Amino acid sequence: MAQKKKDSKMMGKIIKTAVSGVLCVALAGGIVAANVLIPPNASSVQSILGLKSGGIDNSKAKTEGINMEYSKPGFDTEDALVEDEIALNKKIAAEGIVLLKNDAGKMPYSTDTTFSFVSHSAVSYIGGNKVDMKTAFEDAGFGVNEALWKFYSEGNGKDYGLGVGSVSYGDDEDFSINECPLSVMKAEPGLTDSMKNTVPVFVFSRVAGEGRDMPRSMYNHTDVEEDKTKTYLEPDSTELEILQYLNDNFDDVVLLLNSGAAVDLSWVENYPNIHTVISAPAMGDYGLCSLAEIFSGKVNPSGRTVDTYEMDAMNSPAAQNFGDFAYYDEDGNLTKYNYVSYKEGIYVGYRYYETRYEDKVLGQGNAGDYNYADAVMYPFGYGLSYTDFEWSDYDTSWDGDTCTVTVKVTNTGDVAGKDVVQVYAQSPYTDYDKANKVEKAAVELVGYAKTAELAPGASETVKIAFDQEQLKSYDYVNAKTYILDAGDYYITAAKNAHEAVNNILSAKGKTVADGMTADGDTAFVATYTPANGTVDTTTYKLDTTTGVEITNQLDHANGGLQYLSRSDWTGTWPTVDGEVSDQISTWGNPINGTDASGNAASYTYRKTISKEDLAKLDSFDSLNPTDFSALTDEIVYGKDNGLGLIDMRGLDYDDEKWDALLDQLTPSDYQTLITQSGYGTAAIKSVDKPSTADRDTATGLINFGFDASGNFYFKGNITHCGVIVLAQTYNDDLAYHYGENIGDESYYLHIDGWYAPAVNMHRTAFSGRNSEYYSEDPFVGGHIASLECKGVASRGMYVFVKHFAVNDQENHRGDREGQFSIATFLNEQAAREIYLRPFEMCIKTDDVQMNYAKDNGDGSYSNATREIPSVTGVMTSFNRIGYTWAGGDYNLVTGVLRNEWGFHGFIITDNANTGVFMDAGQMIRAGADGKLTNLPTGARYTFNKDDVADYHYGREAIHNILYTIANSKTMNGGMPGSRYLAKVEPYQKVIYAVDGVCGGLIAVLVVLTILRFRKKKENVKTV
Repeated sequence: MAQKKKDSKMMGKIIKTAVSGVLCVALAGGIVAANVLIPPNASSVQSILGLKSGGIDNSKAKTEGINMEYSKPGFDTEDALVEDEIALNKKIAAEGIVLLKNDAGKMPYSTDTTFSFVSHSAVSYIGGNKVDMKTAFEDAGFGVNEALWKFYSEGNGKDYGLGVGSVSYGDDEDFSINECPLSVMKAEPGLTDSMKNTVPVFVFSRVAGEGRDMPRSMYNHTDVEEDKTKTYLEPDSTELEILQYLNDNFDDVVLLLNSGAAVDLSWVENYPNIHTVISAPAMGDYGLCSLAEIFSGKVNPSGRTVDTYEMDAMNSPAAQNFGDFAYYDEDGNLTKYNYVSYKEGIYVGYRYYETRYEDKVLGQGNAGDYNYADAVMYPFGYGLSYTDFEWSDYDTSWDGDTCTVTVKVTNTGDVAGKDVVQVYAQSPYTDYDKANKVEKAAVELVGYAKTAELAPGASETVKIAFDQEQLKSYDYVNAKTYILDAGDYYITAAKNAHEAVNNILSAKGKTVADGMTADGDTAFVATYTPANGTVDTTTYKLDTTTGVEITNQLDHANGGLQYLSRSDWTGTWPTVDGEVSDQISTWGNPINGTDASGNAASYTYRKTISKEDLAKLDSFDSLNPTDFSALTDEIVYGKDNGLGLIDMRGLDYDDEKWDALLDQLTPSDYQTLITQSGYGTAAIKSVDKPSTADRDTATGLINFGFDASGNFYFKGNITHCGVIVLAQTYNDDLAYHYGENIGDESYYLHIDGWYAPAVNMHRTAFSGRNSEYYSEDPFVGGHIASLECKGVASRGMYVFVKHFAVNDQENHRGDREGQFSIATFLNEQAAREIYLRPFEMCIKTDDVQMNYAKDNGDGSYSNATREIPSVTGVMTSFNRIGYTWAGGDYNLVTGVLRNEWGFHGFIITDNANTGVFMDAGQMIRAGADGKLTNLPTGARYTFNKDDVADYHYGREAIHNILYTIANSKTMNGGMPGSRYLAKVEPYQKVIYAVDGVCGGLIAVLVVLTILRFRKKKENVKTV
């Protein structure tokens, strides 16, 4: 019995010891985690915990007479900023909403009107909405059908509505439409009766999201066979039944589009009582107030489309190769890689539709049976107004290489309004072009201007300038650089892209008798003949900004494909680059086969890849041609040169002082900045660099932290309109002001850098992030984004223009488990003229003034200003250029971005926490700088302090990072001689606290364990 008791006691000790051991390991893990994870994420940790640095120590700096507030917000208080942001949100919405149809002049409506908002999307409007539709319209003086609103918001219709689209950044997708059926509405007592004597507004919404594109078939998202063959951009049978009911029972129906995609509207003609179609995507928190004012006529719509509304988006040349394409190895096994082929070349959006239309009218290019009316619903640049405008006095004048177009715009209608003048150019399509695969669009937008609000009878003469350089084309076959063709160029002012083509066709002597949709106006056409009598292959061979020679950099992405050519539309029409596999597509492919039951089915496309090319996909080769063994850098770490990052502010990028600063870095500094720069960069004591906070979201900054009650929260000011709405304003002032507002927000939200704007293209209407990108046209996207960038930079904040480059598809981009990036193939003309151009425009946009404390060379300092680029940050993309990851592609990053365009600044990856193929060694050898990771496990790279190549490219990377930060608002409050980092920063105190608490508890557990097994002394009696 005694032995059992003894054994039981020992077992208890063992169990307690085991528990203590587990606790010790956990506590030790806490110590390790705190020391490893907190330093590179110091800014986020301090933000979350509400900790602030002790401030900048200026005790040793000569601050007298120096203004160290180098940049500041445009408002003295956050409340004043928010008030301005709300007003701007309303202005952008007011000018960015596009009226597409108003055939019976039903719009605007008297405020005596009551509206019935039909569909669940009315109560779950996509894009912000602190003010919902009901509130907005009631505030505008309208009546709103209360019974119907409550039915959708809290009644039997509340559980319906669109699926979320992309699930968890692409882990899965749910594009179910799930609209409340008409039968449910009719079953609700009195519901349909409540709609009598009202105007029904059917809200047609579509959602997508990061990580997944919109389905080209609904095969995986509906059980209704007739709906499975439809695309997500079409209404399904449930929606059509409701629309038919509305058409049959009301003589006036409004269709309200809430979608970042140019949805399929070909069906509208079947419902003659739909008199009004209006597009209002992503309105932000207060934009619906402006929508209501457009309905009332208080605001006259002046938005214009930034995409072509196609009759069937699946008929575009780009749509033939978009979606779910997989590589199989030579043994027939599915690989982990996917691909996409841009066989359409430059013919994206209106560049295709308008060019083939012109060739059809001119009877050239084997245009086939193409019919414009069957292809296009609304052209690029289209939009209606409540008033009429008359244009006159068209003129073009050249001053050197700059052309200025003037047009007098007169409001001939009855109400005030704004108009948009668009200028398009047509380059000659020559025999040289045909022989060397240089493609030319019928028209390209080269500039625009929006009038002020013109009262009835008032006029304004607008001036639009563009450069001859905008007429150049890229020849990747022969000259392998930009060329300027000889011949006549047409310059026209028009209301949209289609009108521009008709104007030019009329100037060529064509009429409706030749197949034109309408006669053009030759009064708005001018010709320009440059001085070169033959094709000019030299003028634009050197970059006009940097003077660097331009030549092919992306031959490795060509893929040997047959690209669409206007010399033979029918013969070069893009075929699907692959065969139908036996694997059902879970990524939204079109219907391309039948299943075992004979029903329509959606399968993945497949193509066999050679062993050699598969090895390229497996490789981490950056394509850097340097012989790394020939590098002779002297490796230097930890020198005490007495410099801080503030000493670099205002210096040239290549100032020799940078070398002295970089010599102070330690190997651990290299590891940290290269591999863990996600959502901010760490404080680096060796160069007295403060930590930074960088944040996401194109529609406004968001930070995070804990409130006074200890609850975690996300903090932002307001949700702005989506950038597609901003682009639809065609208003430069609004774009610049929006950038200023973002920069202003950064001060109150304590953010330094912005992961935006995103300037990828609307290659098709199905892209999951079309609401985050601007347009199908590179000029619109590049121009609007450039103005944003300049506005942000004027406040001292830095941007990361993203996603560089050719990241126009979300499917298989490489962000989730099992995804290894998508191999993207295109020709260099398409790359440079379409997909790289918006980035180039941002990089080369106007400089901004930067303030700094200048060293006068005699021990004194004075305030000074200098110009710096508006863009000092770029984010690379998930996808591959050919077989090479874009963020690790030397030809793209160094060849184009750094060398040709002269970019000096911070190049960061997209989310590398999950992008397992993003190798940091490849990245820095390509010329990029930091990984967007937060965890050491995401680094997948260890900086080799003794390797000359690691040191050489790592040093360049950190130079770029520090250059961006030195010239930003991060350095406000100090000057040379100041100390930004305390001996113990707040985040270090957190580490010390964790170390102390965990270490103390470990010590207690160890002591208890020792005592547990220590034999107790027995009392000994003495006799």
